[in-house]
Amino acid sequence: MNEQNLIIATVIFLGGFILAVVALRSEKKPPSGLNIVIAVAGLVFQSLFLRERGELHGRCPITNGAEVLVFVSWSIVIMYLALGKAFRLSLLGVFTMPIVFLFHVIAIVYLSIADPGARPPDVLDPWLEMHAAMSLLAYGAFGLCGVAGAMYLVQDRQLKTHHTGSLFYSMPPIKYLIDAMIRLLLIGMLLLTIGIVAAFFMRELPTALHFAASGAVWVLYAVLLGIYFVKRPSPKRFSVLVIGAFCFALLTLGAL
Repeated sequence: MNEQNLIIATVIFLGGFILAVVALRSEKKPPSGLNIVIAVAGLVFQSLFLRERGELHGRCPITNGAEVLVFVSWSIVIMYLALGKAFRLSLLGVFTMPIVFLFHVIAIVYLSIADPGARPPDVLDPWLEMHAAMSLLAYGAFGLCGVAGAMYLVQDRQLKTHHTGSLFYSMPPIKYLIDAMIRLLLIGMLLLTIGIVAAFFMRELPTALHFAASGAVWVLYAVLLGIYFVKRPSPKRFSVLVIGAFCFALLTLGAL
């Protein structure tokens, strides 16, 4: 299978990765609107790749680890474009590009070594498609939440080291970052809940391992929200927790 569109998307996000490194090292804000242009261009080629894989399988293209990683990356970019401006997180793209680029590289290596080829279903199950799509869109929201947590830690470090360049002053106030993390967690929880409920209507129920993985992620993020609303941890600690939670969620992808 030709991965040309995925490779083009990866090169585009590599440009965003380089932009992020330059911005962090120079402490200068990237040119206005450039993150949006890179994200939209990368999204177009991500979508083309996923459409090709969808046509190959005759279903939602999440039949192997590489496709799942690209779908999660696509979800993260979608969430950034849809919510970044609304949450006043214009620089979120700078921090999003590296993780999307890394996921793409892993996917390309996987497909070049062990592409399993077409895997069409015997019968197309719309509930399965909804379960898969909603669950991975939830992972996109959780991923963006983790990125917002990383932004907070960078900002916190700059404050403590008294090394505040122009990039620092271009970042949103800390309050916006915390609010964005909570909203993204709530959005992710809603999407994941819809995905889990849809699984109970599938023609064939998922395996016990699949249910356990999905349930563990749901419980983890529910606990995170509970911790925030009950104990009100420090923003720094909460940022570390949401980053750790997303790392755990990524480990469960193999069971989904």
